[in-house]
Amino acid sequence: MKPKLIYNRWKVSSDEIKKNQNFDALVKKVKKNSSWQWQSIGFWGTVGVSTVALFFLVNLL
Repeated sequence: MKPKLIYNRWKVSSDEIKKNQNFDALVKKVKKNSSWQWQSIGFWGTVGVSTVALFFLVNLL
């Protein structure tokens, strides 16, 4: 099976590349949305249920 090759690719202008390179906004967005998984109630609920289930499973064997 031959790989698919694209011979006539379109040219991307330097202005278009620079327009999409706003790394400061990207970092701000990541910092704003970064909540740790272990801080959520859903995480601790899942860990708690798993711990209790594992405790009972070990005690049954």
